[in-house]
Amino acid sequence: MKILSQKIILKILFMEKFMLLVFFCCTIMIFSCNTSQSFTHSFVDNNWHFEDSVVFTCNIEHIKNYNLELFFRNNLDYPYRNLYLLVEIHHNQNIIKTDTLQYPITDRYGKWLGRGLGKTRDNYFLEKLTMFEKTGKYKFIFTHGMRQNPLTGSNTIGMKIILND
Repeated sequence: MKILSQKIILKILFMEKFMLLVFFCCTIMIFSCNTSQSFTHSFVDNNWHFEDSVVFTCNIEHIKNYNLELFFRNNLDYPYRNLYLLVEIHHNQNIIKTDTLQYPITDRYGKWLGRGLGKTRDNYFLEKLTMFEKTGKYKFIFTHGMRQNPLTGSNTIGMKIILND
């Protein structure tokens, strides 16, 4: 009887360890199949200098449709109603796309459009991308296209690339 109960206890312990291993493997698989990549850059003293381009490098693993979500955090010292971004996308050291993007930061009455409390506002902008033609490393270079240099009130810029399933 004692030997039988020891075998049962060993089986239970084995099953617990096995289930823990299965759980651990599933967790790794879920988090390794990440369908988005995020990047942020904070500006020193809330000033974005024109000559200080922001560069994000990402790895595109699938030839599928992606969306690009841009993030801009400003404080109440930001002097404009909008933000112009000059964007270059590079692949294999070749420029594959250049664009000028314009986003509203306030409405026409000066009311902030972004979310936030206190002195900062978070602005999210969605750019729909078509399919990347090749896999590999892509470099996104952002420069502000505003008249003022440095662009005061600029706290953070970010980018998130989201796989469109």
